[in-house]
Formats: sequence, C-alpha cells, structure tokens
Amino acid sequence: MKLFFSTVFTAFACLAAAYPILTRDDTTPRVTTKLGTFVGKQLPGFNQDVFLGMPYAQPPVGQLRFKSPQPDNQSWEGDRIATDYGYSCYEWSKSSQSHGVSYSEDCLTINVIRPSGYTNQSLPVGLWIYGGSFQLGSSALDTYNLSYPVQQSVNVQTPIIAVSVNYRIGPLGFLTSSELQQSGDLNVGLKDLVLALQWIQDNIGAFGGDPTKVSLWGQSAGAEAVANLLTAYGGTLAGLFRGAIMQSGSSVRLPHNYLPLDTWQSQFHDFLSYSDCGNGDPLECIRSLDISTIKNFFNISSHLTSHDYYPVIDGDFIQDWPKNLLADGKFVKVPIITGANMDEGTSFGPGKIDTTDELRNWLKTSYPAIEDTTIDQLLEYYPNDPALGSPFGTGDMYSDSHYGLQYKRGNALGGDLAMAGPRRLTCETWVQAGLDVYSYNWNQSDYNSPPEDGADHAQEVVYVFDNPSDCFPNSGSPTIGPDPNGTKKLLADQISGFFMSFIATGDPNNAVLNQNVPAWPKYNLSQPTNYYFHESDTHIEADDWRKDAIHYLNYEVGHQFYN
Repeated sequence: MKLFFSTVFTAFACLAAAYPILTRDDTTPRVTTKLGTFVGKQLPGFNQDVFLGMPYAQPPVGQLRFKSPQPDNQSWEGDRIATDYGYSCYEWSKSSQSHGVSYSEDCLTINVIRPSGYTNQSLPVGLWIYGGSFQLGSSALDTYNLSYPVQQSVNVQTPIIAVSVNYRIGPLGFLTSSELQQSGDLNVGLKDLVLALQWIQDNIGAFGGDPTKVSLWGQSAGAEAVANLLTAYGGTLAGLFRGAIMQSGSSVRLPHNYLPLDTWQSQFHDFLSYSDCGNGDPLECIRSLDISTIKNFFNISSHLTSHDYYPVIDGDFIQDWPKNLLADGKFVKVPIITGANMDEGTSFGPGKIDTTDELRNWLKTSYPAIEDTTIDQLLEYYPNDPALGSPFGTGDMYSDSHYGLQYKRGNALGGDLAMAGPRRLTCETWVQAGLDVYSYNWNQSDYNSPPEDGADHAQEVVYVFDNPSDCFPNSGSPTIGPDPNGTKKLLADQISGFFMSFIATGDPNNAVLNQNVPAWPKYNLSQPTNYYFHESDTHIEADDWRKDAIHYLNYEVGHQFYN
C-alpha cells in the first residue's frame, strides 16, 4: 500500500497559545459569546472575518488526558484575541518528522470564517473535519484554508459560514484498552467532534450562523469521522447537524479500525511496561506521564507498536460494525453528498505485484478472515487484464515489470474494497431509507501527479479548496503547481460551488454557476448515477461499472473483510 499520508504537509500559520487583553479597535470584528468576547481579524482581500484558535473544551492534559472531552465553561472579562490558529494536536506517524510544526496536547480549538457584512443574517454552517488516517492533520494546514470555499459560497449566491476544528488523533485520541472501555473513554477523538458541534449550537449564532443549519464535511479519515458521527450512539445526534459531505471516506471501508479488543490490550500492556505504569492504577499513571514518554513509545520506539490507533467498536459511541448500523437504520437521516476518486486503488491496493499468488497473499494478509472461496471469486471478478485495471482508461500501460505485471489488477480490487464499494453501499442505503444522496466520481489528476497513479486519493482536495499546496506528493516536494486556472479553475469553482450550495440549502443545484454544466441528479436505484468530474469532460455517468463485483463485495461476503 502506498503511504500517501507520510509526507510533508505545508507550513502552518503563526500559532498562539494565549489570549492577552486587546485594546479596543472598532475596525476589527468582535463577537460576544455566552462566555466572553473574541476579537478576530478582517481579510480585506476576501472580504471575510476570521476568528481562530478559540477553545471549545478544557485542555485535555493531566488527568483529562485519554478522557472524553470536557466543555470549557470558564467565562472571562475583556477581549480575547482570536487571530491565530491554536496549537495542532500531536501527529503520529512512524515515518513523519517535525517540519517546524508546533504541537501541544492543549489543542482543542475551533475556527470560524464568515463573509463580512452578513452579521444581521443567520447563515448556514459547514464544519470541516480534516483527514490524515486518524494519525495526521490539523485545521491550520494551508491545504484546508477555508477562505476560498466561503468566497465561492458568496459567488454562487448561497453564502455560508465555515468552521474547522482540531480533534485528537493517534493514541491521544484513540488509545484502546479494557480499562479505558470500562471508564467510558474510548474514541475520545470522535467525542471531541461532538463537543465541537455542541459548541457550535451554543455559540455560532453570535457569529451570524444558524445552529439549525449545520452540515458536516470531511475528506478521507475526516469523511470517516463524518460517517461515524452519522451512526454515533446508534444514530441519535440528529439535533446537531442536518447534512453531510463525505469525500473519499466512509465508516464501512478498510477494517483497520475494528481489531479485537485483545489486540489493543496487548499493545496497551506493552505501553504500560515501557512507561513503568504496570503497578497501581494504570490510567492515573499514564495520565501523569511526560508527553515525551508517550511520543517516544508511539513514534520513536515504533517497533514496539504493531498497529496505529483508530476508532473502535466500543458498544457506546460505535455500537456495532458500521455496516450493521447502516443495515439496521441506526444513522441520522439527513441528505448527503458522497464520492470517491477514480483510481483510489493506487493508494489502497497492494502496489507492485507480478503474480496471482502475490495478489492472493495480499488479500489473506490484509484480511485474515477471508475465505479461499471468496478469493477465488474475486480473482474471477477482477481478471488479469490490464485494460480493465487502474489507472482506468489507460489500456495496457503501467502493467510491465517496472510497475508490476498485475499492478493494475490489484489497484482495481483495492480501490473497490476501500472506497468505490463503500461509496456505492452508502448511496444504496440512503436511497432505501428514502433520503436524498448525491454521488460523484472524481477523475481529475493534479499537477505533477505521477501518471501511473491516476486520479488517486486526495486529488480532489486541491480543487475543492482552490489551493495547490496539497495532494501529499510522494517526494515531499512543496507546492504542486500554480493556482488552478483555465479549465482547472472552472472545475474548482464547480465542485466547491456545488458543495457550498449543498451546505446552504441541502441541494447542490442551487449554486448559481457561471458555466454550462449539467444539474446533479439525486441517486436512485433504478438508474444510479454519479456526477463525473473532469476538467474537459464533466457529465452524468451511470454508476454501474463493475456492478457484480462490487455487489459481491458489499453484500455477499459477510464480515470477512472486517474481522
């Protein structure tokens, strides 16, 4: 599997950890919440007001480490500066480096970006949730600068307020053990997001937002977090949001987050042993550790840990296999946009393989519960024909000894397992529940993206945010290319305009776009369709490719991919 997440992110804006008293200046945006007054800054180039780095929870440090987030109810006098992003939550990667990014455990902050001049209105709200495999990411990344989407919302006449949030990732957000399960402190990173949504309910009205018109919006692990919020506590968070956008992610994709508890328990015991917390109360002990000890165990001493930390089934927040929750109707009934990129498999497939035995071994290693008869059937559904493989539409290219004789075959299967299949299953589930769902297939590669990767994971992000500092380049190179222009700029305006319209109205088609593009139809079961995005060929396509193969993956193999 290509490690697309272990790359250099772009630099952060200047970070602030304190809120000194600010001398009053009526030219700066000022908002008074229930607890006190925040002073932001005006961006004249975008005609926007921004409020950054506002805490939405008590710092999760000391005895609040590894615990469910606690609301910050402390009021204050005077003005607090909210002009810089707060610290980012610690990232966790066995191959990552610092790259000058500032981290802290005291990272639970929220940011609000609003168009200027709408303070007397009550605008819809979009909450952006970053991805990064639940190990990496921050709301302060240049990649996820929300000024363009907010500007585009105004341009297409469906103005919104955009909100982004930091949440705990890696072991600080998803440490798992029987002790933490007993204390109710599993999946605390996802619970951070629930508290952020509650903060929005309590405070967004002061910023000119409508708390009854909040939509979730995320990509990759951020989209998976959105999906987990849809099914959280058996689908009972309906009052916190009214719609959702999921870019290349769902809760029914890869099985890495559903390992048995005893797998995590063994790793937890290794952590206790390493940190001399094997005696007495283990939770009290690990909460008293210096953060460097935790970082050393999970990063520097990574040979001691065999699994990264992800959301887990805890019987509470995630009550069952997400696939079961969807089948049982235990999800919030709201309209959604969901989609995936054409060649996700070049990110999630086996990589360079030459033989059928290698593909078979990859399946057995990746999915230990898979049965031999299932593998046999999959090998029939995904034949060794390069013309049918991914990158799709490239004939016999990229199927030699350099890339791997069965590189494209493995990619086709890996992409359907990770993204295309879950996307289609989600669409069908929503339609069967009588809900609106809009599906897309993204087939636009970015600047300097290797052609053998095709339109792989995260390629759409640069367009949604009209920002070239993205796409997790393999080499760790800096900016990918120039700002989107020409047909690329039109594509950026289109996808972002659709998303902003959906956040504002629940329908992507209310965007007033200055280009001749087809309307986005709702998904239906009799003639399922995707919005196909490409700079020179945007159209509505039938969502029937690899129909039998994906149906088999979604409905006929039980939980073989999730055990």
